Amino acid sequence: MARLPKRKLSAEEAARDQKIAHHAQTIMSEGRMTEAVMLLEPLLKRHPNEPSIIFNLGLAKMGQLHHDEARKYFEISCQAKEAPADTHAVHAVVCLALQDVAGAEKALARAFKKDPNSNRAKRVQAELLNITGNADEGIELLKPLVESDLTNGQAVATFAKCCRSANRRELGLEVLERAAETATQPGENRAAILYELAAEYEKLGRFDESWQAGKEANEMRPSHHRIENWERWIDQRIEAFSAERMKTLPRSRRDGTGKIFIVGMPRSGTTLVEQIIASHPHAFGYGERQFIPYAAREMTVITRPDELQIERLDTFNAAGVDRVARRALSEIEEAGQRSPVIVDKLMQNFLHLGVLEMILPGAKVIHCMRDPRDTCVSCFMQHFPGPENQAYSRNLDTLAHYYRQYRRIMEHWKNVLETPILDVKYEDIVADKEGQARRMIDFVGLDWDDACLDSHKSNRTVVTLSVDQVRRPMYTSSMERWKKFEKHLGPIMSL
Repeated sequence: MARLPKRKLSAEEAARDQKIAHHAQTIMSEGRMTEAVMLLEPLLKRHPNEPSIIFNLGLAKMGQLHHDEARKYFEISCQAKEAPADTHAVHAVVCLALQDVAGAEKALARAFKKDPNSNRAKRVQAELLNITGNADEGIELLKPLVESDLTNGQAVATFAKCCRSANRRELGLEVLERAAETATQPGENRAAILYELAAEYEKLGRFDESWQAGKEANEMRPSHHRIENWERWIDQRIEAFSAERMKTLPRSRRDGTGKIFIVGMPRSGTTLVEQIIASHPHAFGYGERQFIPYAAREMTVITRPDELQIERLDTFNAAGVDRVARRALSEIEEAGQRSPVIVDKLMQNFLHLGVLEMILPGAKVIHCMRDPRDTCVSCFMQHFPGPENQAYSRNLDTLAHYYRQYRRIMEHWKNVLETPILDVKYEDIVADKEGQARRMIDFVGLDWDDACLDSHKSNRTVVTLSVDQVRRPMYTSSMERWKKFEKHLGPIMSL
């Protein structure tokens, strides 16, 4: 992964690198993962065998949601005999993010072998138990831990999720309220507790208390999202993939037939749509992977401060586009087990549909839509793990602006792309699941199968924020959710 240095570093250079490593850890604690990666990657080239650099780079990559890359670094870290239980537990977390339940189970087994009492391993194990439908076991595993330390917000939050899945919400609420009174120090631990407390208060109809808990949780998590930067980025994207340029931009020779990309805002029904399609015996859903963003990053991310996306894109000729496409297609097919239809549900691919058309002609897009007020309320009240994950959602002004820019670029793609895009409304699925499911299955090119109507009974293990929802039949309780919080919504109401 990294080449050995050509010469031994001087004492001054070694001291400088030690300061850089320390600074990288500091900014990681502040949630500035992208900046940390920019420091750690060159540092690793100079110190390719330094365990702390490898592990921290894995953490930073995970914080960026670059889970495939993060797993590679954690695999290296876990090979060391001295690797502690926590390292194996973190490896299990990234395996879960990649839908690799078997890998997570193996990593946790190694963690418990290192330390049977590892609190982090217990929390991750409980999360895995909840995901696999064994929430009661997760409750019993975590009960001693949360009773002994209510300030461990991640453990308390996981305990509450298990209680919700096991229909033992009273127990979860009681622990959450005690934890909120105990873990008073601002930060991620308290935020994790408050997000879950908000969910329980909403369930009880205590909407003002629910909103206040969610608002406080968001305020504790600093956001580095900037409105002006985001709008400038969208401006450049639209310019780089204008209608005129799309006529002349090179295309790869690869065939994207059978590759389906589900896009849209978070909390807009993407998991439900994936579950319906992936329940078909000739379709496979691999969850959220970074294959298209990796390709887009290579083709459009600027390499110097004064460079524009359009300039970077124009450095790629047909051969260069084909090279990027060949790698992306190979990764997609490997992750999708060479299924006739492979479903990718990385929602943020709506940013990269121009790149998608260039590298995978024949691919199709399903665009998930939902009432914008319900979408934004759900985003605001949701605990997205990771400091940079959906950071715009922690403030109503940035959330409303982000939504408008999302809608703007989706309209652009519909006007300039040849790639088929099917709009699917969450509310329409709730009202007529069979009709919409048949519509989607026809769009992806498969014959109908009744298994798609029983997607909630699927044996697929779904690792998602919506894990408790995909196991249930269709329900309407999330419709017009915004009305519960209407007086708090401000800019969201004008979307």
